[in-house]
Amino acid sequence: MKNKTQKKLTQQAEKLFKRNFNGIGKSKIKGSTLLHGRRTLREQIRIVGKAASDLNLTNLKQLTPFMAQHYLNQCRDNGLSQKYLSTIKCSLERALFKHENSKLTRVIATPRKTVPLTDKNRAYTHAQIKMIMGNMDDRAKLSTLIAVNAGLRVEELLTIRRTDEAKASDSRVWSEHRFAGREEGIRYIVTGKNGLSREVLINKDLAALMETKRLSSPKTIQDRKESFAIHYELLGGKRFTDAFYYASNKALSWSHGAHGLRFTYAQNRMDNELAKFPYKEAKLILSQELGHFREEITDRYLNPYAKKN
Repeated sequence: MKNKTQKKLTQQAEKLFKRNFNGIGKSKIKGSTLLHGRRTLREQIRIVGKAASDLNLTNLKQLTPFMAQHYLNQCRDNGLSQKYLSTIKCSLERALFKHENSKLTRVIATPRKTVPLTDKNRAYTHAQIKMIMGNMDDRAKLSTLIAVNAGLRVEELLTIRRTDEAKASDSRVWSEHRFAGREEGIRYIVTGKNGLSREVLINKDLAALMETKRLSSPKTIQDRKESFAIHYELLGGKRFTDAFYYASNKALSWSHGAHGLRFTYAQNRMDNELAKFPYKEAKLILSQELGHFREEITDRYLNPYAKKN
């Protein structure tokens, strides 16, 4: 009965969010409350449905600010991270207040004694990547090479387009020094978090191999309950995450996840082609190549052990 109720509440949350906050495929405007990333939209819907179920509600309309604040405090007491608490708070505020400028009270996470994955250096060496690929089929191997060569998220492997088929988001000012030192590559367009489309660069030989996997016409697939029109027969999304995790554990007896390939990309770029730039400028270039514009996130890839304020 509990699962059935939670499913019903999640469906109600989905209707609410898609009616009020669905910005997928829409231009990003400063100050907008819309959610442009599929994963972000899906996760906030899931959070609200679970919260309403945990609070023993039978209808999402029963949710009150007092209940939401109480739930947020419970999440803190359960030891959830500050980042996750912030996501829960934001999700509940959207469900409660929609476009009103009302807020719940921020709660501070309790100190954690264990070191989470987010505080580790997740980069793989080239030797480790080679060992991991030894436990993969050809499709997963190609996706691994493309991901580490272009610094892609797993979901972005499903969104690769030629530059004559798509364009980078025009809401950003892009550095002319992106891909410095890699001029021999081929540029493609991918769409990542918050719906941001950006150029990425893939080495010529690898791009040529990828083009042999191009589909005669786009094919629609499902990944984490979202639809993607793929143009290449690549492994991406959850299927690639699972394949990489299995291969890494078999080869190394541990895994930092496929996301660790982005750490490898970032650290290699800073240590090699971008070394000629002043450090701050190099970080800006790298942040745009990775698909974000926040300095603290770039620091996370480059200096994983740095203390956080």
